[in-house]
Amino acid sequence: MSLYADIIREQLDGREYDPRHVEAYMRLQYGTLDHLDRATFNNDVEICVDCIEQDGATNAESLAESYGL
Repeated sequence: MSLYADIIREQLDGREYDPRHVEAYMRLQYGTLDHLDRATFNNDVEICVDCIEQDGATNAESLAESYGL
């Protein structure tokens, strides 16, 4: 698991999304996530959940694998 998995899991608050999938979509926009403040990070988690809903879990898994997650 990445350093971000716990933060993502906390933001998901029990919703059944793989933190790896969320992180992968975040990395489409940002090469690194270190510079994001907490509010931006949390907002982007919600945007990525919407992306997963639209793109599907299979594509999200492929994207995560492409980032080595």
